[in-house]
Amino acid sequence: MFKCTGICSECGRCKDAGMIAGANDRKTKLLELPDDFVPAKGKEGYGMAFDIGTTTVVGMLWDIENAELLGAAAKTNPQNAHGLDVISRITFIGENKKNLSVMHDIIIECLNKITQELCGKYYISTSGIIRATVCGNTTMSHIFAGYDPASLARIPFAPAYTGTIRMDGKKAGLEMAANGEVTLIPNIAGHVGGDIVAGILASRLLSKKELTLFTDIGTNGEIVLTDGNRSLACSTAAGPAFEGAAIYQGMRAAPGAIEKLKIEKDDVLFKTINDVPPVGICGSGLIDTIAQMIKAGLINKKGRISDPEKYRQAHNGSQLAERIREGEAGREFVLVYKTDGEDIVVTQKDVREVQLAKGAVSAGISIMLEQLHKQEKDIGGVIIAGAFGNFIDKESAVTIGLLPEMPLEKIFSAGNTAGAGTLMALADEREAESVSVIPSAVEHVELAADPEFQTKYLRGMAF
Repeated sequence: MFKCTGICSECGRCKDAGMIAGANDRKTKLLELPDDFVPAKGKEGYGMAFDIGTTTVVGMLWDIENAELLGAAAKTNPQNAHGLDVISRITFIGENKKNLSVMHDIIIECLNKITQELCGKYYISTSGIIRATVCGNTTMSHIFAGYDPASLARIPFAPAYTGTIRMDGKKAGLEMAANGEVTLIPNIAGHVGGDIVAGILASRLLSKKELTLFTDIGTNGEIVLTDGNRSLACSTAAGPAFEGAAIYQGMRAAPGAIEKLKIEKDDVLFKTINDVPPVGICGSGLIDTIAQMIKAGLINKKGRISDPEKYRQAHNGSQLAERIREGEAGREFVLVYKTDGEDIVVTQKDVREVQLAKGAVSAGISIMLEQLHKQEKDIGGVIIAGAFGNFIDKESAVTIGLLPEMPLEKIFSAGNTAGAGTLMALADEREAESVSVIPSAVEHVELAADPEFQTKYLRGMAF
């Protein structure tokens, strides 16, 4: 499905050189490009492709003359000083009319630092950058372009602009040739942004002939469904559970976070990021934990953690029952006993947070399937984008009902499709033309307007 870019360590040839450590020190594959992507060589000069994520900002340096990706770098999005999520940042901007400029200047400075770092590494003058392409979720794109994102936080969540935005390097404030071309990839709707448009391009989603689901799950779960004729997109308020927030001992994917977990007989086995002592649990570890507890019968279909005595009786005196206890906020299950601090647990509230998140995603998929007159069993493939897709265990995601029940070999983790699509639009004019028309080829579905949404949402919460 994808070809080697020369910067991915999957085959072992490139070692760690092709891995990028983001805001959380967790190294991920940078990107994968489709087999049919063959960029044409161009005039002398260089380009920068930027993927502005809410948490992490990635920049890639492209040699236009030789059609070659030279390198990439990532930094924590410094806007997080004013909020870890887009709503917090929109609120901050709304508190003072000067704050939009503050947030804009912060992200421009970050992009310029990435450009300086990469150009310095490859002995290139920043004035040699003659082209830049940028993508981000709708809020990040608004801030980059200098538009007030306030309308994105209120019904009907309409963006302040539509279409592709183009400007020169001087107007953009970027470290590059003053007359260089800067392109901001367009959004589809208020909460389906240019990062999803770039992902649609990179995954060649609109050329699929079978029913295919594309999803990028974070605080907002963006979902695109295509049957080869119609393509639909929606955004679900999945909430922060899958990013480790709103979870009792949840955390971002940083060293010490439990990222994988398995229950074998009476033992709880786990792996932490960087293999250091556990201090909490991140999104992938949480999904594994819930899936394993379901399989072990520790959680029922309604999401209730079992009574320890009833569990012991039903499971031949299983010692797992000893891990079920009453905590300050209700029943909880102990994952790790610690002698030097608080035990690491999953609480009943944590389970509910996961149910709420996956219920929203499930409802979105169900509504779009109905609009295409299809059923879940008709889905021929699932593409999971973003960092979440790099680390999630596919079987666990299916077990908890986050993804449709289907053969695991039909579920693909596509890596940073936003970055890949942005690079493609930078590197080839044909791809740039394709990405500019994607929003007009995708119908936006407003889930809140569907009378069945609440029913499907509640139904989707069940395991």
